[in-house]
Amino acid sequence: MSEFFCNFTHNYLRFKKIKMKYFTLLALGILLSSCNKKNEQVSSTAIVPTKTDTLKKTESETLQRWISFYKTTNPDFSVDKFSLSGTSEIAFTKGYVPGNFETQFNQIYEPFLVYNESKTQYLDFDSYHWQLDGRGTPIFEADQQVNLVNIPEKKVQQIGFFGPSFRIEEGYWEGDSVAVVLGNTYEKVPFFIKYNLIKNTKENYQYPDTLRFEKSYFYHRLMEKGFRPK
Repeated sequence: MSEFFCNFTHNYLRFKKIKMKYFTLLALGILLSSCNKKNEQVSSTAIVPTKTDTLKKTESETLQRWISFYKTTNPDFSVDKFSLSGTSEIAFTKGYVPGNFETQFNQIYEPFLVYNESKTQYLDFDSYHWQLDGRGTPIFEADQQVNLVNIPEKKVQQIGFFGPSFRIEEGYWEGDSVAVVLGNTYEKVPFFIKYNLIKNTKENYQYPDTLRFEKSYFYHRLMEKGFRPK
């Protein structure tokens, strides 16, 4: 009888130990499974891509005005269709137009200057490109300069030069240090260039198709300010 009792006790304790081990392993398995699910949720949340726009479309009335002008004859025209065609450093050279802090500056160009948010810098792509004849009609140079003017430093620098096949039509700033110019070509293929003055880089973007129009936005812009080009 005592031998039976001893065997029974031994088997019972052994069974209990196996049972405890089983439940311990089961609990660990559930815990690990829960952790893995949490990690998967965190991972899936972390890798969701965020959409970034090439241009800050909602922040620039100037960009919207340029797009809307060409949309009237080109309903599918959209900033989303532009693609990056190249990136390079900004080539700063000496500018040869007077700044608005100089006595030689002609005040007819003041409404065309494109200021940054703090009004410390501006773009000038008009004063080199056209002037008024004796009857007050704009006459054009074949070439065009884009000049960056720093008012506190009284410095004029050329950051872009374009031959007769290209024309900068409009410009605006994203804050104080990123300037964007909007242009068109002789073949009616629009483009834009983004100048990042902090990184000293420029990005060139091009539209994949030609547009249909009679008079370009550039002429429209002049007429809006009271000038009638030929």
